[in-house]
Amino acid sequence: MSNPFLSRLIMPCITFFLLIFCGQQGYVVLKEYKKTSDKLSSTENTLTPLWKQTNKFTLFTPALNQTAATAPVKAPLAAEIEGIIRSDEAWLSFAVIKTPAGQRSYREGESLTGFDDAWVAQINQDNVVVNYGGAPQVLALKKPDYFRGDAEKSPAPSTKDPGADNLHLDDYLVLKPFFEQGQLEGFNINPRNASSFFSQSGLQKGDVVVKVNTVDMTKAAEAKKIVASWSKMKEAEVVVKRHAHLENIWVNVLNN
Repeated sequence: MSNPFLSRLIMPCITFFLLIFCGQQGYVVLKEYKKTSDKLSSTENTLTPLWKQTNKFTLFTPALNQTAATAPVKAPLAAEIEGIIRSDEAWLSFAVIKTPAGQRSYREGESLTGFDDAWVAQINQDNVVVNYGGAPQVLALKKPDYFRGDAEKSPAPSTKDPGADNLHLDDYLVLKPFFEQGQLEGFNINPRNASSFFSQSGLQKGDVVVKVNTVDMTKAAEAKKIVASWSKMKEAEVVVKRHAHLENIWVNVLNN
């Protein structure tokens, strides 16, 4: 049978020793925690933020600073626009394109013959946009020859009568022998029709032709040759007698 006095003495002692042991363990844990916390704090102070770091030349650049390489630029597409038919409806428009593989017509969305990575993206009034290797290229419509050069002007309209090649002096002027006192004095020259060719040439009513291209028209034998060829001549230098003096006149159907 235990002594009550002993029981009352042992239990407080055990409790006292347990309190001392737990307090010591708590002190050790707190001390280690403080040591680790101080280390982490000092490390953070020595670190420099990434965005504040200056770029320095190094042999190997971090992946973060490397820029993406640009895609290589392809050479111009070997194609020419020969013609364009443009419509407000895209599916009705088409362009005639010449490539090394030949010439044919294309609509929007069709691939160019001879190319694996080229197709018609858009057809405009004076150019065609082709997607070539993922990049757009504009092909301009070829201009006619008269648009090329510095002036780039259309040819001046011709003033030549389209039917002038079939016209001759006989179509405008009539020669009729003029006799005075039985002697051939030359040839009266008169207009054949109401055209203004007669007056524009400088001829007047009453003029008498005495010479055509150095041929004396007062001599019947020589004048006969001129009269025979008059219907085939397009131009001539005539000398007319007008009021007792001579006038040199150049007549030319091409100037009509």
